[in-house]
Amino acid sequence: MHETLEAVQMSSRKVVDGDLKVYLALLSLLLVMVLGKFSQILAAVIFSALCIYADRKAYIRIIRVPAFFLLGALVVILLTIDGKALVSFWIFRITDESIETAFSVLLRSTASLSVLSFLIMTTSIPEFITALSKLRIPKFIVEMLMLIYRTIQILFEEISKLDTAASSRLGYLGFRNMIRTASLLAFSAFMKSLRRSEIMEEALESRCYSGCYPLLQSRSRGAGISASIITAIVLAGWLG
Repeated sequence: MHETLEAVQMSSRKVVDGDLKVYLALLSLLLVMVLGKFSQILAAVIFSALCIYADRKAYIRIIRVPAFFLLGALVVILLTIDGKALVSFWIFRITDESIETAFSVLLRSTASLSVLSFLIMTTSIPEFITALSKLRIPKFIVEMLMLIYRTIQILFEEISKLDTAASSRLGYLGFRNMIRTASLLAFSAFMKSLRRSEIMEEALESRCYSGCYPLLQSRSRGAGISASIITAIVLAGWLG
């Protein structure tokens, strides 16, 4: 059975919960961007462990695609940056500068990917928006984020239904049928999404919606662990 990202976010085990996990991830992401390699290595290890604890299988699925693109980027860096040649073959060469740059990119990217994976696996969009709203972000931005999130949900729901209907009628059998079905599906999804959006707007107005979308409130826990993680990353950066 296919497991959605929202299902992972709801079922994953959380050492840090509530708004605190959002602030922990954002602050850690900032630290790995500005501090040295030791802090990046430590952050990668810590947040990878948290992700594995949360949901090991989901973590592997999430990092698989970005890891593939990261590998391609590292190959390009190794072969394109000038410097003292260490290895040469045909028109390509690997230099001391390219190895140093690739290693730096690998550490920073791995640490950032681990932190973002932790945030993605443990935090739903409503929780993330609620945490942002407490950082004095303008209310209209928060409202726009919530409405966009809900609209995207509607769009994906309609596309899923239409795609299932098209597949059951062999709509993708053959190249010409696939093109025709895809165009009809896109048009139908657009029209149905507009109608569903109108229904959602009417539902909000019937519930006295005044431009302030209700936000999910949850209790934060794991302050001690969060403080320990941030302290460890800062100390590692200072020592490095």
